[in-house]
Amino acid sequence: MSAIDFARSYMTWFGENDGSMSRIQLEAACTIIDEASGVEDTYYLIAPCRAEHTHSDDKLIVMPNYDFRGIFGEKEHIIIRTHWVSEPDYLDDPGLNTTGGRASAQPGKNRDRWGEVRLDIERFADGTVLETNKQVVDRTLANRSLVGRTEIRDAASGTRALLEYPIKTMNVLRKPMRYQVDTGPLIVPDFGSTGTLQVERFDIAHVVYNRPNKGEFILRRPKEIIEGGRPLYSVTDYTAVQDYEGSNQLLSAG
Repeated sequence: MSAIDFARSYMTWFGENDGSMSRIQLEAACTIIDEASGVEDTYYLIAPCRAEHTHSDDKLIVMPNYDFRGIFGEKEHIIIRTHWVSEPDYLDDPGLNTTGGRASAQPGKNRDRWGEVRLDIERFADGTVLETNKQVVDRTLANRSLVGRTEIRDAASGTRALLEYPIKTMNVLRKPMRYQVDTGPLIVPDFGSTGTLQVERFDIAHVVYNRPNKGEFILRRPKEIIEGGRPLYSVTDYTAVQDYEGSNQLLSAG
């Protein structure tokens, strides 16, 4: 069975007229499937980086600094900047040089921001679905590349989502034969979101599970810090737990 080789898969944006280009490794994928129409769209989480003055002959690191990451599809994207201290909501922030004190999300169409956005997806030539705990433990301890797939469904909207991601952290026992995935980041659809673009309707998350039919996401959300009964400020971190029932599948690649 085919699986994405995330170590060799990239998003590259190209500026207009030979402007700045950036190649960024992919961290995870999520395919949204409309069950009524059969239409599928896949979105990819890019690896995070830090705020920088690109191609400068002076200082390179922007201060105050922030975490820069994004989600990209074939036609649309969202750029997410998370500052040292954030307000409870993501706010539009088109500028690079910020004053901190908030997190911002900037959605848009790829063609409106860059000359071209290219998604280069490499796949393992073969992949074996791991059916038993013993297979998972043996392949883990043999240092084989592992890819996870989680499928969840929203009955109200008739939408399915297939999440695909590299297994970066795997916990195993020999006696009894057990495993537990704890990995991320990945992207999880927020089925209740009213965002205009599909790319706005995702949470960044980690996933934890040890059985094939259920698990837990921990979502990266703004969180108020309370002291003395009143909110002082908020931070953006992995703070909201969401249980799910669905299908978890592990593949050994290569």
